[in-house]
Amino acid sequence: QTAIEKQEQGVEASELQDLLVPVNRAGHALCRDLHAMASKRMQQGQVVGVVGGDHSTPLGLMMATAEVYGDFGILQIDAHADLRDAYLGFEHSHASIMHNAHKLPQLKKHAIVGLRDFSAEEAARIADAEYIHAWTNRSVQRRLIEGVPWKTIVDEIVGYLPENVYVSFDIDGLLPELCPGTGTPVPGGLQFDQALYLIQAVVKAGKRIVAFDLVEVSERSEWDAIVGAHLLYKLCINAAESNREK
Repeated sequence: QTAIEKQEQGVEASELQDLLVPVNRAGHALCRDLHAMASKRMQQGQVVGVVGGDHSTPLGLMMATAEVYGDFGILQIDAHADLRDAYLGFEHSHASIMHNAHKLPQLKKHAIVGLRDFSAEEAARIADAEYIHAWTNRSVQRRLIEGVPWKTIVDEIVGYLPENVYVSFDIDGLLPELCPGTGTPVPGGLQFDQALYLIQAVVKAGKRIVAFDLVEVSERSEWDAIVGAHLLYKLCINAAESNREK
């Protein structure tokens, strides 16, 4: 049984602590090792991407981005905010990745697109923090229905981001029919072409995709794998284009 499965079944507080310790230790080790590997490659001029795994996996890459590039912004395409503090006691939870990223002083802007499942605490945090802005699924879809072009909304998102952009793409930011096997699907979301248009707009605006991740792609679903492979291909191409000397 995994630590999470045991927790779901209900355990004593002392036993839960025993379960959390090795999981948190492993999370720290992954973060440390990824940070070191990514920093080395970035300093050699390479663009680094992480393929998850759950959304906790790329924190070390975000740390390396801050170290090598200085000030940067995160473009998060995701159904969830992932701003929870040590979710269920797990310090490196997929629900806490952005909470952990916000500890980096170099992170100046955080744009969340596709958001449609979040807690009251996360909503309050987004509302109170000047450097976080969420284009929620509800608000975006309402504007689209009322005739606002997707280009107009994308221009707002891209204009909010700084020059150096880290793209964090959780596949559940897309419509569930594009990722039915992902762990936490939510009704609503972006079409594939809408997401691609947004990523391309970052490049077209002259901004630099300095690193990226693609996470929560289910290995159990062939369709998820196909969509994920196409997303990865597009992320690689656009990241490379944004780093090409003009």
